[in-house]
Amino acid sequence: MYDARQIANWFVLRARKDGRKLSIMQLLKLVYIAHGWHLEMRKSPLFNNRIEAWQYGPVIPDVYSAFRRQGINVDTATQAVPAIDMAPADNGLMEDVWNIYGKLPAFRLSELTHVPGGPWDIATQTGGHYAPIPNASIQQHYEYLRLRAEAARA
Repeated sequence: MYDARQIANWFVLRARKDGRKLSIMQLLKLVYIAHGWHLEMRKSPLFNNRIEAWQYGPVIPDVYSAFRRQGINVDTATQAVPAIDMAPADNGLMEDVWNIYGKLPAFRLSELTHVPGGPWDIATQTGGHYAPIPNASIQQHYEYLRLRAEAARA
């Protein structure tokens, strides 16, 4: 298991490899989406950092705090956590998330994490802003996304 800031660093460095910078919103959403797909595929969390339902979607406060000083665009990995040696299977998942979601604009990523009945929506309705979003809710949502995608292909 990793720290969410290590996952964020992975995305920052991956974007730099493509000559890009990520907005803080893109970074937060990509870390959240990677966590969601990890829960769906591996049935275990990618990280244990707290995820909260903020006004503009799911936020990992540790990631936000570590990167917010860079402003709107993030291009430097945080030194707040040690570098990781990511397992090959996890690295493959991260590449998949990057290839599918990495080029989407922040507002589109935000839309994907704000769906009615999704984890952010449920947490906001039941606990208001800053309510925790439990892994069980995230996993259930991503399992639903997988089933919906498979049904669309059939």
